[in-house]
Amino acid sequence: MNTKLDNVTTQYRKFNENQALTDGQLNEFIDYFEDQDRLSRTRLSGVGVVCGFKSESLDLDATLVITQGAGVTTDGDLITLRQKLDKTSDVAIDFDARSYKYYRNYIDEVEYKHFRIGGNQVPLVEVITQDEYDKLTNVEGFRPLKEIGSAIYDKVVVLYLESYSNEETPCQDADCDNTGAEQVSNLKVLLADSQSVSDLISGGDAKDSIYKAHNAYEELFDQLPKIKAKRVILDTSVVKASDLKTRFQNANTAIADLSKGFGAIAGIFNVNINFGGQNLNDKLTSLLNPVPGSSRLDDYQYRYDLLKDLIDTYNEIKELILHLNAECCPGINSFPKHLLLGRVGASLELGEYTPYRHSFYHSPVTTGDDENYERVVMLANRFVQKINGFQSYIGPIKITPSNLDVRLGDKAIPYYYNVDQLLLNKWNYEKTKTDRETYNLSYHTGNLASDDFIQNPLNYNIDDNDFYRIEGHLGLPYKTALQNINDLKAKYGLAFDVVALVLQKGEKPTEPTKDDVVSIDDLRKQLVSISSDISNQRTNSQSTLFNISKLDEKLRLLNKAEFSKEGEGVTVVKQDPKKDDVISELLSEFLERKSGAEHIAGVERGGTFLVIYDSETNNQVLADFSLPYLCCSKKDPVFLSLPKTQLCQKDAPMAMSIVPADGEVKAFVNGTQISAITQSGGQSYFNPGMVGAAYLGQTITFTVNDDPVDVELIVYAEPVISVTAGNVSYGEDTSDPDATVDFHVTPSNNPGFTYTFNFGDGSPLLTLTTLPSNGIVQHTYTLVAGREDIFNPTLTVTNRNGCSTTFAVAPLKLTGQMTVVCLNGMRVVIQYRDGIDTYHACNDASFNLLGNGHIIIGSNPPPADPRGLRKGNVHLSNTGGDQDRLNRPNGVTSGLSRYNEIIITQDEAEQLAAGANEGFVKFSLVCALGYCHTGVAYTQLFLANDPTPIYSGYPVGNFLEINPCTGERR
Repeated sequence: MNTKLDNVTTQYRKFNENQALTDGQLNEFIDYFEDQDRLSRTRLSGVGVVCGFKSESLDLDATLVITQGAGVTTDGDLITLRQKLDKTSDVAIDFDARSYKYYRNYIDEVEYKHFRIGGNQVPLVEVITQDEYDKLTNVEGFRPLKEIGSAIYDKVVVLYLESYSNEETPCQDADCDNTGAEQVSNLKVLLADSQSVSDLISGGDAKDSIYKAHNAYEELFDQLPKIKAKRVILDTSVVKASDLKTRFQNANTAIADLSKGFGAIAGIFNVNINFGGQNLNDKLTSLLNPVPGSSRLDDYQYRYDLLKDLIDTYNEIKELILHLNAECCPGINSFPKHLLLGRVGASLELGEYTPYRHSFYHSPVTTGDDENYERVVMLANRFVQKINGFQSYIGPIKITPSNLDVRLGDKAIPYYYNVDQLLLNKWNYEKTKTDRETYNLSYHTGNLASDDFIQNPLNYNIDDNDFYRIEGHLGLPYKTALQNINDLKAKYGLAFDVVALVLQKGEKPTEPTKDDVVSIDDLRKQLVSISSDISNQRTNSQSTLFNISKLDEKLRLLNKAEFSKEGEGVTVVKQDPKKDDVISELLSEFLERKSGAEHIAGVERGGTFLVIYDSETNNQVLADFSLPYLCCSKKDPVFLSLPKTQLCQKDAPMAMSIVPADGEVKAFVNGTQISAITQSGGQSYFNPGMVGAAYLGQTITFTVNDDPVDVELIVYAEPVISVTAGNVSYGEDTSDPDATVDFHVTPSNNPGFTYTFNFGDGSPLLTLTTLPSNGIVQHTYTLVAGREDIFNPTLTVTNRNGCSTTFAVAPLKLTGQMTVVCLNGMRVVIQYRDGIDTYHACNDASFNLLGNGHIIIGSNPPPADPRGLRKGNVHLSNTGGDQDRLNRPNGVTSGLSRYNEIIITQDEAEQLAAGANEGFVKFSLVCALGYCHTGVAYTQLFLANDPTPIYSGYPVGNFLEINPCTGERR
């Protein structure tokens, strides 16, 4: 096998003028630049399959198709599919794919070790194209590819660059007579059973260390369990301290999966797991579910936080595992002369892992994946260090700026870890990489940088921080905790609020009790006890703070409004609740108004920090939660007044009277908040249009500044129907132009609805309390024959709650039907007036009067024609010739004026009305002779017995389209 990078030429000689060159000098020159080229590919770009090389078996013609692609072997060979040309050393690569149809068993004569196990070659077959088959002079051993059958899909495609020198390995196809040793590089397309490939990878004579390592990452990712931390959800059923603890402990459900998953990660990346003789599962169990009494502090919430931290680190590692495709110095012997393309027909879908296929393993100069390996190892070691470094710590309350929605390494290091150098080195990759690991922020600052902005970060710019870690309050009396937190908040000007919530709130006694008695002697004894504890360091700080809290409770009583001397002590007989500086709310009542509380070991900027304790007797802080918004106090009285208690959905927004004037009003239906409150000009309004359909008709309650108020409101739905105009019908009497319209209302069975119709024609409103069973209401419109009118009817529907909606019907276009009355008896007068009309100067102008283009109007037949020609029934001849009918107007006996009058009969009127278009009838004067006619006749139309014409004039082209009832023309 002629590998190139096993021995790299690092120098060459420069040639002198007229120098006689030896073969060694020339070969040295070529070898140097070829080695540099190969090293540039493998060290600066990468190795493996770059793109393409997708295989598919086509059953129809028994062909294996492989698309063109590109890849680089670890010996620096650039491989693409080739097609041999006529010249032996020339090939073409400009094609999309190659189709292989024949195969034969392949024997590797150069003994490539990657094909051998214990010196024996695994079964391989070579495939060739039809073109290559046709050019063979000896096809012995080749068989059609279809004989492999469906087993081809278990074959792995291998591109093998058969590379050798003829003088090293004589070959039958090589021409050994040429001067110099021919360097042969034949690309073979081979198929191998997937089991054979698997055996080669695991036990071959040569090891593909690159594929094996990266394939292990893929297999690791596929086997890693999917893990998410369960939320701790507060609800009104949490009423005891044990309920709260159970919620946190029940969230610790991922121990087995976390142990299994991280154990697999540690095995692949050689991470040392040392937990003092315990295995990972037992160590996690002892940390996350400790034996009761094994800790000085019941810190189950911090152990839950530890679980979330471990899960976050685990998932961050898992996300990086598929982004490790980088090799700084790829091993030359991994796949020096071959590339694996995967099984035949592998889909190569985006994001899908393809077994037995080389990926492209980038050089670090082209990718950041090389850093990902370092990140994975660092994160895995951080996982171990967090387990070993967890501590039940007790210390003063501190607030540390941090961030919320970022990777764990970008957050401040929590209070429950031992922040030693081991943890610091593994907490944040970027800081450790730049030798700034001590510049992380944490509650514990002993091993951090001495810079003041690290030791006291709240004194410096925190614009980049959106979260405050609040730690050290767990186990303290809640009033002490609130006082300390509020002091820090005020000192550093931090934007959040603090609220105390109690699980069990007993009734306050109306009469003084023994607890209200303040004994001066007892006060002195308590002070001496506290002083002794501190000086002798016989107790922890939390115990001391607890005793101070009890003393403070007694001292507070001296601030009450009234007290009296009784025996050895002072008894408080009247207390002013306004003097109590801490007001707690019952958790269950709080959760009825507020939701979204999460335990995040602090509070985001602009949020509310919630500390939870059991009772006034057991008043130590048990846990903390937070809300992502400021939560108002309950100290101020609140009031809400509404002008109405019932609204309709489409009513205008209603102004509300609120005390305090800037109070926040919220609306609820059965405990669910609804968005119906708006603000405008400093005034709060209730907008009924914003109430969802699911809440209509239901009682709405309100809170002001999260306090319930005794006000209720109901918003009723508007009636919803559909109304459309349907069938339009006219009377059988054609002299009646009026039309009746059907109005369809659906649904028609709405009890309690009132329907008011406005038909849009000026007629009185029609009000109905019930509709016909078919939902059809009819109305007759008074119309003018032939005239189109547009009406805009509406229907107003009112339900039993007084809510009404007006529905508009699509505009109605109605045309009065043509009436026969207007046409029957109509007189059509056509004439030539001597001295007025100068358009007719012929002897035999004869016409037919037509209606609607085809009806001959006029029952008076034309006279006999001596020439045998049929003439029309209108004559305008004015020369006194042989065709002159002498049809002068009545009373005229001489002169040239001619007068023609035709009266439309009943039968003609019905025919004309039937053919009318939107009430318009067409009249035309058509020449009956076909010659000797020019000009336009003077025409008049008279309704029957009406001396006033509805039309007088010269129709253009002797054509007139007119509504006989209105005289309107078009």
